[in-house]
Amino acid sequence: MTRVRRLAKKPIFLPEFVITLVRTPFLPPRYATFYVPLEFNKLDMREYMKRLYNVDIISIRSFVEQQKVTREFRDGRPGHGPLRRPKSKKRMTIEMKEPFVWPEAPEDRSAWQPDQFYRHREYSQEYQEAAQPSAAAKPVKQEAEAYENQAKELLEGTKAWKPTWQVLGLSYDRPALAKLNGGAPKETKEKKEETKETKEEKEASELIDDISSPSVVDSTSSEQPKNP
Repeated sequence: MTRVRRLAKKPIFLPEFVITLVRTPFLPPRYATFYVPLEFNKLDMREYMKRLYNVDIISIRSFVEQQKVTREFRDGRPGHGPLRRPKSKKRMTIEMKEPFVWPEAPEDRSAWQPDQFYRHREYSQEYQEAAQPSAAAKPVKQEAEAYENQAKELLEGTKAWKPTWQVLGLSYDRPALAKLNGGAPKETKEKKEETKETKEEKEASELIDDISSPSVVDSTSSEQPKNP
């Protein structure tokens, strides 16, 4: 008498692990690839697919992927800490009796905020490149594009050139620029005139005080002042 092994005898209630189905368009329809925990074996995978999805499996292949060696963060900067290797990932590819076809990707992906994802990925890539030692020798892409666009606008005449202090909206006078333009600011002229008038008035008042003082002696007179 031949024994027939019964499958799906291991009950599964609220599993604490995570299994991720990977989109693999290059595989035939009867194959599917999953990322599973490192302690997950082939028997667990077979039981899992049978109990939860009622999927019969013909064969299973497993592979442990080692991650790239990276450096830990130190002083808030990536790439300056000790070397480390992230935790490995385990991948399983199963062969099913019945084919499985992936559903078509939705055209409207606004619910998943793809723009924010792409912006974050671009920012992360730029941040990692800026942290490299050779980043100082490379031009800054954003600044170069801004300068290029501004130069095109000036050459085409669509935008007039203005100094930085005018672009920023500063309203104070600059004597250095006034000299180059052949004039001085009105406030500066008025201040200079007021200073000149005040100086002349001061000199005149001092002269009057000297004349009215009794200690002043005429140099042409022969009489000398008597001692008290």
